[in-house]
Amino acid sequence: MQSFATGSIFMWLGNATRAAVLAWIVYQSNAFGTLGYVAIGTALLAMWTGVLTMGGWTLEGELYGRTLDFMMISRTRMPVILFSKNIGQVLYQIPTGLVSFFTAIAVGRMWPNFSNVPTLILSLVLVLLSMIVIGFFFSALVVLVSGRAGFFLGLVPFIAVIMGFILPVNQLPLWLEIPARITPSAWGMDTVWAAINGIDSWATVARDWGICLLLIAVWLGFIYYLCSIVEKRIRITGNLGDY
Repeated sequence: MQSFATGSIFMWLGNATRAAVLAWIVYQSNAFGTLGYVAIGTALLAMWTGVLTMGGWTLEGELYGRTLDFMMISRTRMPVILFSKNIGQVLYQIPTGLVSFFTAIAVGRMWPNFSNVPTLILSLVLVLLSMIVIGFFFSALVVLVSGRAGFFLGLVPFIAVIMGFILPVNQLPLWLEIPARITPSAWGMDTVWAAINGIDSWATVARDWGICLLLIAVWLGFIYYLCSIVEKRIRITGNLGDY
């Protein structure tokens, strides 16, 4: 438990440092119009890093400690348990995101101008739902590969880019924008950008919200199928830790 807490503290410091560096770049370049997106993006990136790493390590520990074996004798289905764990992880990482957000604001030396706050809040809710769903996907993969959570750590920067946390997806190269468009968060971050800088078309915002919700539903359906494979595999072998 102590090492887990120590790891959390170092992660907070690392995320705050990254937020400070990016905000300093914005400050030095006088690109104050992007400060709001950078502050929100670094907060979401900090949360996403925590969801994938801390969530993966926790699940890996449960696999090796055999405490997750009790999942199979529970009346609750595996998808529900893994989904609930990811909701908990996202909520647990909110303070980490707030530290990064306010660090970026402090270094940028100004409060960003958010053009439409209600739209921004709703868009962020959709982005957080997207984060939960994509974290749910990786949780299923961690179980499927018998707890080798470290395999996914190298994917954190790439996934953060295609989820739209670094730049709006429409500003990415085409070879990155194409895979990014299959993630629901990319569409949610488009509406975050619009809410910060001004909404030109409500029809476009409504379309992006709709696509985001549709992709969340598609991802959930696919992950449910993936979890069914995991459950079936575990029941055939009779052991969650050795398949």
